[in-house]
Amino acid sequence: MTSRQTIRHRLLVSNVIMVVVPVVVTALVGVACLVVMLNTASHKGLGLDSESDFYWAATTAAELVENTVGDTLPASASFDGVTSLLQGQGLDLAVIEDGRTVFSTSGVTGADLSLALAASATGESPITMRSGERMAFLKEEASGDDTASYHVAVFGSLTEVADGTIKHMAAASAFILALTAAVSVLLVNRFCHRYVFDRIEWSLGHLEEGVRQLSAGNLSYRIRYERDDEFRPIADSFDRMAAQLQASEERQQRDQRSRQELIACISHDLRSPLTSIRGYAEGLMDGITTTPQMRERYATRIAAKAEEMDGLVSELFTFSKLDLGDFPHEEHPVRVDTFLQGVLSDLAPELERTGNTFSQVDLTPATVLADERLLRQALSNVLLNVSRHAPGAAVLVRTDTTTKGSRVRVVIADNGPGVPAEALGRIFDVFYRTDPSRTAASGGSGLGLAIVQRAMRAMGGDATAENVVPHGLRITLTLRATDAPAMRSGTEEAPA
Repeated sequence: MTSRQTIRHRLLVSNVIMVVVPVVVTALVGVACLVVMLNTASHKGLGLDSESDFYWAATTAAELVENTVGDTLPASASFDGVTSLLQGQGLDLAVIEDGRTVFSTSGVTGADLSLALAASATGESPITMRSGERMAFLKEEASGDDTASYHVAVFGSLTEVADGTIKHMAAASAFILALTAAVSVLLVNRFCHRYVFDRIEWSLGHLEEGVRQLSAGNLSYRIRYERDDEFRPIADSFDRMAAQLQASEERQQRDQRSRQELIACISHDLRSPLTSIRGYAEGLMDGITTTPQMRERYATRIAAKAEEMDGLVSELFTFSKLDLGDFPHEEHPVRVDTFLQGVLSDLAPELERTGNTFSQVDLTPATVLADERLLRQALSNVLLNVSRHAPGAAVLVRTDTTTKGSRVRVVIADNGPGVPAEALGRIFDVFYRTDPSRTAASGGSGLGLAIVQRAMRAMGGDATAENVVPHGLRITLTLRATDAPAMRSGTEEAPA
């Protein structure tokens, strides 16, 4: 399991690396340069820092002068090669013949010559003498004819010998330190860019793409961010927002289709009775009705069609109010078994006219919280739906309570043809009919079951439907149970 690599954590690591790595690397290189310079100062193979080293270098220089002079006179010899070699080591040279200086480098002073004369006065050869930090080496050499001699004097200061090398080492060290710091900063910057900024840029790129897709109308686009860092909650929120926008868009499209269907269905359902009313009215106006009996029959038909239109408008008004949550209702305790018995008695003639019979009525005493007007409309709409769509079917009505006793269920079932499985989930939709032609003899406004479900939900309950095996339809109305005593108006009076 990998640890969570958050942007904050990466920024902290990068900040530490940006400070620590260049400092540590530069410090290590500086220490290495310092060690080299100390080695140079202490002559660990890089300079002259002791009298023995000076003696060895001066002896070598004297032999070079002897080889240079050879069989010639010292005054006529060229000491350029020896001079270059000695000055590279911080040494100076003087050639003395018969007490006269025949050659000297620019660094030889009068004090050096006095020190050389003092050394020659001892009569020793070779000899090394020191005056403060200044060293003098003197060696007597024979001329080519062995009849005369000359002295080779080498001068040098131990600190001056190392000065040139140390200065060069200091300059080189400074350059190396600067180069090391620059390379360290460059490498650390590259690492931090890949470690932090590339990751932030990648995350922002995904968010930008999501916004672009969303603004282009692609509501199904999801970022699906898998990294566990600070951008994860933002990406998850974006995905939830996109899902909500998509669901809202789908709801709006469904509502738009429902409104279009509502207008079309209202136009269809109102056109038929209006056409009949117009036809009967024109018949009366044209004098087609020549007898009082015909005029009465036409007037009766006009009144019936007007009542049909009034019923449709009334159901449409009720549905609209319930759908908007603006239907005035007041819930109070109602004995549902007694109330249901009254509704069954009122609708018995209509059910008998369509050949429906009650095969079983099992009403368990229970009290619910309900608005009597809404409850009566819901029960009536369900029973009338049976009479329209399953004429002649046996009807079963029963009430029971849920296991915990917090709900009361009113079950109304029939043994009619039932509803196709693919249409079962839409029977509570507005103007939905299983007969797409809308010319079935059963008629109906198409709002009945839609009003049932919205009325039940307005009272804190619900309405569901399911097919009965082997055939038939069962609609269950669920209401909230209460222990409060029922009001007399809900048990003894049948509301209009």
